[in-house]
Amino acid sequence: MSDAAIYAAPRQVLSLEDCHYYHVMEIPGYGVTSGYWDLRPAVDDYLGHYPLAGKRVLEIGPASGFLTVEMEKRGADVVAVEIPDDPGWDFVPFPPSVMDPVYGPRREVMRGVKNSFWFTHAAYRSKAKLYYGDAYNLPDALGRFDVALLGSVLLHCRCPLGIVEQCARRADALIITDVRSPELEGQPVCRLVPTAENRDWGTWWHFSTDFFLQFLGVLGFTRTKVTTHTQWDESEKEAVPFFTIVASRPTTL
Repeated sequence: MSDAAIYAAPRQVLSLEDCHYYHVMEIPGYGVTSGYWDLRPAVDDYLGHYPLAGKRVLEIGPASGFLTVEMEKRGADVVAVEIPDDPGWDFVPFPPSVMDPVYGPRREVMRGVKNSFWFTHAAYRSKAKLYYGDAYNLPDALGRFDVALLGSVLLHCRCPLGIVEQCARRADALIITDVRSPELEGQPVCRLVPTAENRDWGTWWHFSTDFFLQFLGVLGFTRTKVTTHTQWDESEKEAVPFFTIVASRPTTL
């Protein structure tokens, strides 16, 4: 498979009404969108203040493309990886009585989110490439990267360390950003979120930073920096604590 053949052809999305924005964004010619999260005031904190100019970046889970275009503004060449329409999400395997009513509406939401990426892509005249595929099994045709970004995606994944490992094989540095759970800090653990009662089919885990730091060390990413910050949850109208880990192998610095 050639390099060019793996990337998706841009979708022509003509109307903002056909989009479902995950992030609050300012779209040229259209104004500010709605969204669940507004990362605009603290985007550099979210990205760990990593120097992106001239860097080739692998982004896992771009959603509406907010971080994609923000990294491009900072001089990055971005390749994003998005989940395909089938399965459409890394669902928690609740019984059919719970999940059957979920699949149809979720597919429609994801259709709108993917439309929002391409609408943003066109509005910003973005040069970012998009690969629809399995983040647990990334193809070699994607090539090598200076850095991989895993921004608030691993909590939604059945096997988060599998995706970290995939990125570590292809990138010289990793940026991992996720919701911070202070009560978990001090031990390398993650906490399972779904229960029989809460029926949370979309979120698998809460993490300690130590969980990732220990695994990154196993992979040889022993030069690490952890920062904490808050990001604005627009849907709940509250500031939420986050962490960002920037990690690299000693030979890459």
